[in-house]
Amino acid sequence: MRPLPDPASRRTAIGDFLAENPHAYTRDELVDAWSRRQLDRGIREGTVARLATGVYCGATRTSDLTVRGEALNLWQPTGAVTGAGALHLYDESLPKPERLDLLVPHGRRLEVPPWARLRQTGPIRSTTRANGVACVPMARALLDAWRYAPAADRRDILWEALWARVCTWRQLRRELDRAARVAGRRDLERVLSWFGSGATTPLEVRAKHETFADARFREFEWQAPLALPSRRAVPDMLHRRAMLAVELDGDRVHATREARDRDRTRRTDLAAAGYAVVGFGWNDITRRPAWCRERLLAVLASRLSAQRGS
Repeated sequence: MRPLPDPASRRTAIGDFLAENPHAYTRDELVDAWSRRQLDRGIREGTVARLATGVYCGATRTSDLTVRGEALNLWQPTGAVTGAGALHLYDESLPKPERLDLLVPHGRRLEVPPWARLRQTGPIRSTTRANGVACVPMARALLDAWRYAPAADRRDILWEALWARVCTWRQLRRELDRAARVAGRRDLERVLSWFGSGATTPLEVRAKHETFADARFREFEWQAPLALPSRRAVPDMLHRRAMLAVELDGDRVHATREARDRDRTRRTDLAAAGYAVVGFGWNDITRRPAWCRERLLAVLASRLSAQRGS
């Protein structure tokens, strides 16, 4: 919550207060708490910075994305942050954009801050708060991040946001169905159809349709049920002839001790039944897909060679 100046804070210099409080404030709030003269002095001395028309912050806070988001809310109360900026405000592990995108109703002529972009639209149906900033719902924010991004970057934005669980693929699908125009719609519909065909996580979908999509992996089964002497297992990928299983491990999915214990037990049971188990994580699949392909093919070749020699 954005703390407002109280009688105690008014005894502090305006620049010191803003340096200690990483938030945006309107001119009226600051003038009421101090005075117009003290605000103007802080601006001249470089301790106070103007972020947008009638909105200020501490000079050291101007690049803080949350402060910028608050400034946009104060500047245009009927607007809402969207796109990659809203995603980053929701989850700071997602890329931080250079500029924030603000949705406002059609027909506004505004002096836009250089660190923001105005996106004029119809009435905003609903908003949510991400790190205290009014944003569009995350499914809409992700759809806007897709449509505003260069075509080459869209899929990476999509994968990372879905992996961070900003929304589900079904929520994004519903948002897409409501949208009249979306750049790259056909490609987005194609990716979302992969989720609808049975894969359960962004890691599995990306591995199946991008990393291991070529003919060399055709003999692998996906989410294949396997009857072991001690249990029933469902490896993410299975090469029955080579008795080779592939497990796609994601920290976000396997984050609890119980989940990790289940994974270890399943791997042990697979090994006891004679299956080799290869594991790949999110960073492997997203950052070094060629290495994943090379390693898996090497293990596969070794298993098949050993079978022929026995």
